[in-house]
Amino acid sequence: MKIALTLLYSILISSFTFYDYNQTTLNLSNLNFDLGGDVRVQVFKKQPINLMVELEPVEKIQVPLEIASHIKLPALEPGEYMITVFHDSNKNGKMDYSLLGKPKEGYGLSGEFYCGNKNAKPESYYVYLNSGNQQLSINVCY
Repeated sequence: MKIALTLLYSILISSFTFYDYNQTTLNLSNLNFDLGGDVRVQVFKKQPINLMVELEPVEKIQVPLEIASHIKLPALEPGEYMITVFHDSNKNGKMDYSLLGKPKEGYGLSGEFYCGNKNAKPESYYVYLNSGNQQLSINVCY
């Protein structure tokens, strides 16, 4: 009986997958607090790029501007992610663009993204999030 219970317990435990999760804090720099509004963050897990299909975020976060300098992301499995940030200064829930297609609100991306020098390779915006605690800095461009 003891062996059967031990075997059953082992099977039950092995059927669950245990992940190490990470706790990532985004440190946003260059936010323009004078504009008011909210900051919106989207987190995308790396997947093959298909130009015909829009990527779906695994997390969406909306934070009041007053506390947006340091945003804690929900626990995520370790892996590659792209994180997008935009300062929704007019609180309409979407990025606003000029007639020429230039963003009218602040924005930033993880990875190799720099204001005024956009990289044409989307895969360069992915970062690897390890298990445990970590900090990630994103500069907001206006």
